[in-house]
Amino acid sequence: MKQSCGSPSSVTDARHSYRRDCVTLNKRERYSDGLRWKLGINTNPCVQLRKGRRCVYCGFLNYHDPIPPQKVGQVFTDIFADNNLDEIHRLEIYVSGSFFDNEEVSSASRLEILRLIDESGVSEVLLESRPEFITDENLESLANMVDPERVTIAIGVETMDDGTRNKLRKGFSTEDFVRSLNIIARYGMNFQAYLLLNPPAINNDKKAILDVISSSIRIVKLTEELNCNLVLAIQPYFIAQNSLVANSFAKKNHIRPPWLYTVALTLKMLNTMRARTSSNWQVILGNENDNVVPLMVSSNYSSDGYVCSCTETARKYLNEFNISSKRMEENIDRILYSSCDCKKIWEDQIGSKIGESHW
Repeated sequence: MKQSCGSPSSVTDARHSYRRDCVTLNKRERYSDGLRWKLGINTNPCVQLRKGRRCVYCGFLNYHDPIPPQKVGQVFTDIFADNNLDEIHRLEIYVSGSFFDNEEVSSASRLEILRLIDESGVSEVLLESRPEFITDENLESLANMVDPERVTIAIGVETMDDGTRNKLRKGFSTEDFVRSLNIIARYGMNFQAYLLLNPPAINNDKKAILDVISSSIRIVKLTEELNCNLVLAIQPYFIAQNSLVANSFAKKNHIRPPWLYTVALTLKMLNTMRARTSSNWQVILGNENDNVVPLMVSSNYSSDGYVCSCTETARKYLNEFNISSKRMEENIDRILYSSCDCKKIWEDQIGSKIGESHW
């Protein structure tokens, strides 16, 4: 009989099958001077899914045999012991929803994981959570285990427009988010905001750019006031298998991820904005290398509606965004000043040409 992920048999004897069944994401990507390790663990479902209110774009329906909350620490210990951390600069731990949700990761498991992180040589660790689980109690326990300067708490803010976020069924308000940010800042930890570029509730590239820029301005101002280090993680929307959007995709084929030109222009504008502010915040770019199956991702399109041949080259340029600032600027310009015919189609759709002053 196949051993379930959470069964209490020997971890040592079944290390490899145990890890394979329990890990939903295991990716290493080039990042700064080293690697970022994206590690997803198969915990109980997110609170939104447990309530039957999952986000419209979420494709993570939970894998079979989730790990019981009290066993997550043991699974993480096994994974950690079986991996070389020499080049890992940033460790990103993903569960099914929130690291601080006791229904996903018990308090004892969290302490076990945090102890291992503290003893490792990893410079940065990222932990995701919904706002309701970011409490003084949880962050005080974290600060007692790991140097707060090594910790980044990430929230899927998606947008600072409550109306748009409500349509995405996120289940929290901007007020909830701001309360959480105050707690993160109080404990001297770093903050990462996920912003979703062109989610289904917007589905318009020009409006999507304006939404990300407007949201970024508000978040930068908030973190500057709180003296909290900030990373803006821009996630181009992609259609995930099993999401509510994908399930209605055949009937409503008008929802589409952003153009790659849109992604590049948004990054260029954020980079310009960052140069004009006094605080030292960062921008990183997300991708579809996640714990879900992507059905449709950001592309450029020809006049007949098919994916343009320039798409793969543009994706390659964007994949190098998180490596260095110099390469970031060069690659963005390579995309935006492309001579491909499809760029004119995109410019017509957003009602602007590259270089026009109102952008």
